[in-house]
Amino acid sequence: MRILNLKTKKRKIILFSVLVAAVIVSFVVVGFLLLFARIDYKIADNLIYEVNTEHTVDSLFSQINLGTLENGDETLDTREVGEKKYIATIVDRFGSKQLIEVPYIVNDTTAPVIDGEGELSFEATEEGDLLSNFRAEDNSKKEVKLLVEGDYDLAVAGDYLIKIIAEDESGNKSDKEVKLKIVEPPRAVSVDGPLYYIEVNRLQNVVIVYSQDRNGNYSNIAKVFVASTGAPDSETPLGTFATADKYETLLLVGNVWGHYAVRINGPYFFHSVPYFTKGSPWDNLEYLEYNKLGSGASAGCVRLAAADAKWIYDNISYGTTVKIYDSDTLPDGVNKPSAIRIDENSINRGWDPTDPDPNNPNLRNK
Repeated sequence: MRILNLKTKKRKIILFSVLVAAVIVSFVVVGFLLLFARIDYKIADNLIYEVNTEHTVDSLFSQINLGTLENGDETLDTREVGEKKYIATIVDRFGSKQLIEVPYIVNDTTAPVIDGEGELSFEATEEGDLLSNFRAEDNSKKEVKLLVEGDYDLAVAGDYLIKIIAEDESGNKSDKEVKLKIVEPPRAVSVDGPLYYIEVNRLQNVVIVYSQDRNGNYSNIAKVFVASTGAPDSETPLGTFATADKYETLLLVGNVWGHYAVRINGPYFFHSVPYFTKGSPWDNLEYLEYNKLGSGASAGCVRLAAADAKWIYDNISYGTTVKIYDSDTLPDGVNKPSAIRIDENSINRGWDPTDPDPNNPNLRNK
């Protein structure tokens, strides 16, 4: 009986040992499988994407082992600049899922593209919108700021070089050089309007008189006079005016006298270079001031040689338009006349050399 119990006990020990060994083997096998079934992945380097470019989820990873990426062909969101993240799902061979948060950055390093002509032409005006001729597109799909850079004046005829600058929300800039030409507008008038139209270019100290063409436009250059507009501390006013009163002699600032004066506006006139005394004989000219013709020298009026002042006095009617402006250039076909210079040592220096007065000795000496 004792022998039977020993055998039974031995069987139990063997059975238990086998069971323990099986469990250990099972754990080893499962551990081995889990070891080799572990999902292995590597996130890609430099996850920076340009705004509004197309990239898929699988671009977030450079390597995935023992697993499959769900929705790898799904498009990433790159519509806005900034830091983003995507929750990726990887499935192993047993169907287990692992969620991985992958951060990425959406950047904007692309400058806008400016669309518009490289040359513009406008009629001279006080107002104008150059930017209406241009538009800019950016990969951000956001509004682009447009600016004009350069010195120009829409009211003054001339050729200018400017730049159109485009800047997006990220500070990326592009520019386009543009040649800007400002031209004088047609000077259309009625048939019964004044015969002439006058322009005064202060920077050039030139007076241009236009007459009408067959269409009633002031396009024909009738006269060009060299002048002295206001000195820097007493500038001739800019603007468009209409002639008014005429005076054969006019008392001027400084208790001197002008000959053949025509009012431009208020206290501003066309007139001769001043004389120290009034009336005939006109032999007391400020000859030093006369020798300044062609440069700014007056107290605000437009000084002319006597013959030129007399032409305006004789031919310009009441209400004639006078435009006074600044420009570094003269219109096509216009050249600045050379001013006559008076010899300061001449005994006839008190006479304007152009004065048509029959008593003028300078005329007799010609």
